[in-house]
Amino acid sequence: MLVDPVKHTLSILATLLLAPQGALHAADATDPPRPNILLLLGDDWAWPHASCLGTPGIKTPTFDRLAREGVLFRNAHVAAPSCSPSRAVMLTGQWHWRLEQGANLHAFIPAKFPVYPDLLEQAGYFVGLTGKGYGPGINKDRPRNAAGPDFKNFEAFMAARPKNQPFCFWLGSKFPHRPYSPGSGVNNGLDPARIVVPPYLPDTAAVRRDICDYYLAAQDFDRQAGAAIAALEKSGDLDNTLIVMSGDNGWPFPRAKATCYDTGTHIPLAVRWGARVKGGRAVDDFVSLADLAPTFLEAAGLTPSPAMTAQSFLKVLLSDKSGQVDPARDHLLTGMERHVVKGRSDGDVVGVGYPMRTILTKDFHYIRNFHPNRWPAGDPPTATAPDFDAYAKNTFAGYADVDAGPSKAWLLTHPEDPGFHRAFGKRPSCELYDLRHDPYELMNIATDPAYADTLKDLDTRLMAELNATTDPRAAGHELDRGIIPQGNKLQRLSP
Repeated sequence: MLVDPVKHTLSILATLLLAPQGALHAADATDPPRPNILLLLGDDWAWPHASCLGTPGIKTPTFDRLAREGVLFRNAHVAAPSCSPSRAVMLTGQWHWRLEQGANLHAFIPAKFPVYPDLLEQAGYFVGLTGKGYGPGINKDRPRNAAGPDFKNFEAFMAARPKNQPFCFWLGSKFPHRPYSPGSGVNNGLDPARIVVPPYLPDTAAVRRDICDYYLAAQDFDRQAGAAIAALEKSGDLDNTLIVMSGDNGWPFPRAKATCYDTGTHIPLAVRWGARVKGGRAVDDFVSLADLAPTFLEAAGLTPSPAMTAQSFLKVLLSDKSGQVDPARDHLLTGMERHVVKGRSDGDVVGVGYPMRTILTKDFHYIRNFHPNRWPAGDPPTATAPDFDAYAKNTFAGYADVDAGPSKAWLLTHPEDPGFHRAFGKRPSCELYDLRHDPYELMNIATDPAYADTLKDLDTRLMAELNATTDPRAAGHELDRGIIPQGNKLQRLSP
């Protein structure tokens, strides 16, 4: 749907004019120069898949450099483990359950929700994106992608940038998203014998080779990020650029992406900002990528909108401390609504999601599953079970919230493996994991009497925050699943 760019600009200006005093604060002669902002975002790149994080078999020199020269965040998570809602939250600084259709994959962010690239542009920034911005989805009622106007690459953007104008750029890599060329990792020198297979996946040759393919794609993202940093060095802008490198959700393997387990939301995050941020630090504060929007605005001298439910972590960045810096950052929330559109039905209603909300602390992870009657990874095949090749190549062959690939195919053709039920079986309404003894979240202790007080406390805290941020789920309501692309038309899904 095309819209009038003038009307869109006036809408943004109206939002800014209604913002609190100071939101449009411009730098004066006594202020330091406003920083450039560069977001380097991998697609499905998850913790701990970087060489500086101790993962053998992968080489990520760019991320390692940013972590060494900046701040490494050890407890960074996305708000939602699915591309579109995760990116919508990054752009708006609001929980996805507040974004109406923006809560789901293959939808859109309603234009009434301001996004930080627009706000920075109106404050004098030169804005752009390359690769995958907001998506997959549509830009209904917006004249461009919510992440900014599209450029061929970062170098083209820098060439078009007006002299001495601060910039904000979103580099959205397509890596390490599937599909992979089978055997590409091994064929390019990655050694499957060095792979450490996590215990929720089967340790087989097929899985090890699949992980090698993923690592190779992650290395491609790291090289793209390195090229962008080299361009900053060439232009002389490196030290006045706030650089953030991270991923948009968990890796595309069973029991990871599209789940709210640690493997679905925990992502690498490193931030570098020249002399403004003391490097060589590792921070344990819980940080959500929802916090990027208010952090970017505050770094640019603006006051984040009161509508933003996320909190800037600029003070953590500007501190010289490691470990736990801000005592208030002792937990975070994550959640999920719908991933793929055609993955799941509930009676006569098609295209439903698997709504979850969670609260995560240093010691515990509590998960509420609002529709435990549904299949969490998507519906099983309705006819004869497909063979290995079908599961490896066709995401919609069954359990469609898990991307097609050899690891998925191996598990689905070996239902006797414990990982099969963990990845594809139904789940109870409440899950609780003691991360001190069970970091991979394999043993649900929600019904253990010894943890009853912990369960009650975390449920109370979770529901209080959901109510405070007007989550419809907290009031027992469904979310509007909204309008999705259907060929050249738009189709509305009922709640």
